Amino acid sequence: MLDIVKNTIHDSPERTKSAMNNFLYTVGISYLPLHEKAVETAKAIGTVEVKRDKKKSSFLNAYESIQKEVDKGRLGFKRKYVRC
Repeated sequence: MLDIVKNTIHDSPERTKSAMNNFLYTVGISYLPLHEKAVETAKAIGTVEVKRDKKKSSFLNAYESIQKEVDKGRLGFKRKYVRC
């Protein structure tokens, strides 16, 4: 999945870009066996621009978000409640 995100995130629809970036961030924080691969993928992807209707664009950077959580010591954090 990380390879698919790496290869297709910049060519995907806007909502999909946001979901892929969120997936990359979540894997990097919550799943320790794939942490290093997620960080490498996030570095390779860089900043992702998500254009929204009638609002200004937002710039998402999964690598910076992962590093913030690592600095806080929240690596391996699991959510107790998940909404589907």
